[in-house]
Amino acid sequence: MDTHDDFVAARRSSLVEEFGGGARAEAAVDRALGRCRRGWRRLEQTTDVEAHVRDLVAEELERPRRRRLTLYAVGVLALLVAGAVVVSLLPAPPAVREEANRVPVPWFADGELHLADVVVSLPRAGSFVPLDEGVVIEHEDGSLLMVAADGDVSDFDEAMPEEPAPDLPPPSEGGTPGDRRLDVVLAPGGEPVHLMEISLSRHEAEIYLRQSETVRRMFLVCRDRDCTSIRRVVVAGADVRLR
Repeated sequence: MDTHDDFVAARRSSLVEEFGGGARAEAAVDRALGRCRRGWRRLEQTTDVEAHVRDLVAEELERPRRRRLTLYAVGVLALLVAGAVVVSLLPAPPAVREEANRVPVPWFADGELHLADVVVSLPRAGSFVPLDEGVVIEHEDGSLLMVAADGDVSDFDEAMPEEPAPDLPPPSEGGTPGDRRLDVVLAPGGEPVHLMEISLSRHEAEIYLRQSETVRRMFLVCRDRDCTSIRRVVVAGADVRLR
């Protein structure tokens, strides 16, 4: 029965050549033979030594590739975890619900921006200016955001668009001493939209307030610039804004 050293002396060189020669094959053969030194006698009694050593050499040659794959997998996992952490730290997109706007211009009330077909929850929104079918809105931290017509919110890198208030007289129809115009804008169709603050009940406008109640805000949408024909739109909320 050969000893381990006898096997190494007899087979090392041929194994190196069998696996391609060179320093890489020599290192793999030496590591494989070293793994067999302990328990060599039992190995000869129970195993095909030649086949076992070849399997070990092949395993040693494969080890660097498996190590690279493992490191690559660990790197990919680390990137995925880092990406998940970054995503989890990002603010959640604002809630959006479908709702037709009864007013022909964007308006804001109670932390919600009303566009033509959707309502976007933006509780920290400041002033805003219509742009295309959406609006550019100023966040409380001073940054500008673009709110698209479908409610999608993105950063806006340009300056806030200018929208001067139109020079329009206040509506004359149905006015009372308790009324106060807060703002006025022109709708895309050219009709003026007045935001009014009222403090009296009016049956014809379907507004029923007691004198002790907080004043209510409503829109007067004029069908012409002189407001000879007016459509009243009552909205909920004490802090209603047109821009």
